[in-house]
Amino acid sequence: MAGDFRGRHHVGRTYNGLVKALERQGKHVLPIIKSNLRLQVRRRLRLVPDCAGWVLLAVDGSKEELPRTRDHERVFGIADNGIFPQAFLTCIVEVQTGLPWDWRIDKARAGEKIHLLEMAPDLPEDTLLLADGAYVGLPIWSLLHRLNKSFLIRVGGNVRLLTKLWPELRVRIEDRTVWVWPKACRPTEAPLQLRLIRVGRGPKAVYLLTNVLESTRLPKKAAGEIYRLRWGVELFYRTLKRTFGFVKLRSKVARRTRMEMEWGLIAMTIVALIGIDVLTRRRINPSRLSPAQLLGVLRSSLHRPIAKTPALALAVFNLNVATCLKDEYSRRHSKKSRVRQRTTNTPAHVLASPILHEATAQERQMAKTSLSKTAA
Repeated sequence: MAGDFRGRHHVGRTYNGLVKALERQGKHVLPIIKSNLRLQVRRRLRLVPDCAGWVLLAVDGSKEELPRTRDHERVFGIADNGIFPQAFLTCIVEVQTGLPWDWRIDKARAGEKIHLLEMAPDLPEDTLLLADGAYVGLPIWSLLHRLNKSFLIRVGGNVRLLTKLWPELRVRIEDRTVWVWPKACRPTEAPLQLRLIRVGRGPKAVYLLTNVLESTRLPKKAAGEIYRLRWGVELFYRTLKRTFGFVKLRSKVARRTRMEMEWGLIAMTIVALIGIDVLTRRRINPSRLSPAQLLGVLRSSLHRPIAKTPALALAVFNLNVATCLKDEYSRRHSKKSRVRQRTTNTPAHVLASPILHEATAQERQMAKTSLSKTAA
């Protein structure tokens, strides 16, 4: 291995030296690595079995626990736990394989909506972005619509929608056309036309909002099945925190904490790419990849040689990776968190139906005037 470092007197052997080197070279190396990884991720997304022709990405945020140091409290701050500092992480993930697409690392009380606004222009084509009830509001929806990015977002009682803004449009009751037009935005923005989909009935009904207005392109039944796949982003965070050991970061200095998270996400992306490549070559659905088993195979192959020649070692390694598959079984009960910490500033997701308000004659006239100004 020392022969790979020509011109060097010795190879680094300490963890502290590695961290210092990553910190010193990170600002130069990280952008190049992330750009190259995104190109590779884009190619792998084409190999994932499509759902009605969509690239299914989900966005969600989570908090990372940090050591209790003054530097962390000053840079990242203390979030809703009120005890120890935290960092806020927002990721966009492919829901079937858990392959990260983009992420943002910020202070404990940062807004995940702002992170999505920053990452939205870089979303790939044919994206259907899945999100929960935290990503609501005209700024997010209008930006995604202007960028020609489709979305499917769950809404509840914290959303007000207009109906019959143009009465000549006849729609069905359970799959209706609605408009988003807050009063504060009416002087400057035109109403945004969306489609409200209700999946299920009674108290368990789920309301989904999308800018895909054609029911042939996104049928009601397919919308419900696709939104259930949003759970893949929750599994991604479980893998990051439990399997890869990022439930609590180790760095005690804020600048190294950010670097630790960046390199951890890059390592997770590389591991996922290795597994997806092996499974696709063997014509196995990459969504069946088990990150925990794959990480065990990688660790064992690094600790001891698995074959005498490189070619044989690679063949044995690919064979072992091909066995890293999730168990295929039917769950009998719904998943529930065993331990859920109480929070103070995290908004509660209202599961009630969105508030529908029939447009008045004055609002219809204002909408026509606003659209005429926009067209001019």
